[in-house]
Amino acid sequence: MSYSEDVVISKLSSINETQEAIVNIAQWVLFHRRYADQTVKTWAKALNDAPAHRKLGLVYLANEVVQQSRARKREEFLKAFSPSIAGALENAYRQCNADLQGKIRRVVDVWRQRIVFSDDVLKDIETRLDDADKKKPKQISGGRRIGQGMSFSLGLPLELSKLATAHSDVNSKVNTLGEAVSSANKLYSAVTEADALPAPMEYASQIEKVLMSVNSALKASEDMLKSRQELIRQLQSLVSVNKAALESETCQHGVLEEKKQKAIDLQKDVSDMILGNISEPSNDDTNHDHANSDDSSKPVDEEDKIVVPEPVYKPLSDTKPSEDKAQALSGLEGLDPALVNFLSSLGEKDSASTPSVS
Repeated sequence: MSYSEDVVISKLSSINETQEAIVNIAQWVLFHRRYADQTVKTWAKALNDAPAHRKLGLVYLANEVVQQSRARKREEFLKAFSPSIAGALENAYRQCNADLQGKIRRVVDVWRQRIVFSDDVLKDIETRLDDADKKKPKQISGGRRIGQGMSFSLGLPLELSKLATAHSDVNSKVNTLGEAVSSANKLYSAVTEADALPAPMEYASQIEKVLMSVNSALKASEDMLKSRQELIRQLQSLVSVNKAALESETCQHGVLEEKKQKAIDLQKDVSDMILGNISEPSNDDTNHDHANSDDSSKPVDEEDKIVVPEPVYKPLSDTKPSEDKAQALSGLEGLDPALVNFLSSLGEKDSASTPSVS
C-alpha cells in the first residue's frame, strides 16, 4: 500500500491496544521511514484528537516504532519524535484518567531504562508529566475537554473527528462572518449614500472606518473560505478512503461467495458418497446373490443332463476267436485241402491285422 496522509490517518484510527495491531502498523510505519517527519506530525495530531480510551494505543505504537528503530540502528523516527514527543505525551497525559496515566508513565520508564531518547528529551517528558500531575486536569465528565466538540467525547474514528472539527470550525465562523459583513455594509452605505458630505477631516475619518470594517470583513471571509475548503477536503478524503475500502471489500465479498459455493458443492459430493455407501451392497454379497439367483431361476434343459457317450467301436461278436475260426472252417468242408489251408491263412492274417479293443 502506497504512502499518503490519508492512509496513515486510516491506520492510526484503526489501532487498538492489542500487540498484533500495534506490531503490524509499526512495521508499515517503519517501512516508510523516509516519511518519518510527516508520519510523526500526523501521529501527534491523532494523539491530541483521539478520545482518552484510544490514546494509549497510539502511545504504544510510538513506543514500538522508536524501540524497533533503536534496535535496527535507524535514526529517522528517533530524530522525528524527539522535538515533539514531550508535548504530545503531556497533552495525552492531561486528558487521561489515573489508570491510563500510570501506563504512560511506565512507557516513559522503559525509555529511560533502555536509553531510547537522549537525557534532555527524557527529562523534558518527565518534567511535563510532573507539572501535569500538579495541575487539575482540564477535562469534564465524559472525557470531553473544554472547548472540544461533542464528536470527540463520542469516540468517533479519527477521520470522522477531523471532519467534525472542520465542520465545527465552519459553523463557528458563520456568525463572525455575518456580523463583519453586515457592519461593513452598514458603514459603507452610510458614507457613500449620505445626502450631504461632511467636512473633509470628518469625511476622511469615516472613510477610514469603512476601510477598517471592510478589511475586517475580508479577513473573516478569507478565514471562512479556508475553513470551507478544509471541510470539503475532509469530505473528499473520507469519500476517497471509503471508495477504496468499498472496492476492496467488494472483492473480498466475491471471494467469500466463491468459497461458500465451493463448500456447498463439496458438501453435496460428500453427502452423495455417504448415501451411496449405505445403499449399495458389497461386491461379495452381490456376487453371492447373483450366483444364487442364477442357480434358482435357470431352467434345467435336457441338453444339460449328463449323458454317457456310446463307445466308438464295439466288437461284432463276443465269441472267442477260436470258436469263430472253427465255425468258419466248418463251412469249407468238401473243398480242396490246399484251398482250405490258403483261405485259413488269409483269415489269420486278417485277424492279426485287426486292432484289438479293450
